[in-house]
Amino acid sequence: MSILKYIDVARLVGAGLKCPVCNGTDCRHSRWLSKVEKLGSAGFRPYRCNDCAHRFLARNSASLERILINCTAAIMLCFGIGVGVDFWLESVDKPESALPSARAADPMTPAQKQQEAADSGDTAAMLQLGRDLATGNNRPRDVAQAAKWVQLAAATGNPEGMLELGRYYRDGVGLVQDHQRAYVWLSRAAAANHPDALLERDALVRTMSEEKLKAAQQLSLPTQPVAALVNPR
Repeated sequence: MSILKYIDVARLVGAGLKCPVCNGTDCRHSRWLSKVEKLGSAGFRPYRCNDCAHRFLARNSASLERILINCTAAIMLCFGIGVGVDFWLESVDKPESALPSARAADPMTPAQKQQEAADSGDTAAMLQLGRDLATGNNRPRDVAQAAKWVQLAAATGNPEGMLELGRYYRDGVGLVQDHQRAYVWLSRAAAANHPDALLERDALVRTMSEEKLKAAQQLSLPTQPVAALVNPR
């Protein structure tokens, strides 16, 4: 008995070869009864149902159409089973480190890791922490703490930190606005070859009086200690 009787998607969708009496799909080729029948049935051929023995005519392509439809359905079924088995095996073999319970075992959030790195003296972490605090990115906004971390980053000689501190003094972000100290830190960043520092310092100079500029230049002398370049918040 043909397997098509058990996987017969073509029959369900009303396509392909089937017996018009019992709707059976277990059909075979039959012989022509006469030349007259053959000549008068162009495009058709005789079949006999193995279930009810009924003989009938059907299109030449009916049998092939049913086979192609059912074979396609069988392939898709096997593919679906294969995907399901692979997914099940992957979930069974997944290492414990990849499971949600294992991930939950690490209590540190990205913000906590950043804070730990800054506390450990990582200059880049100090600077980014200051920026995040100033903007409220991934943590509550706190400009006073932002200024503290940017000052620490600048004090290490980090060019980006010095530029950022110059901006904080220029704009009064978490610090008393002080164009003279802004000039000093922008100058130090420029001396460290930061590409933006010189342009920003020159733009600041155009807003300063001659007297304040001279005071800023005096304050920017290398002999000035870092502590003298920070004013209270």
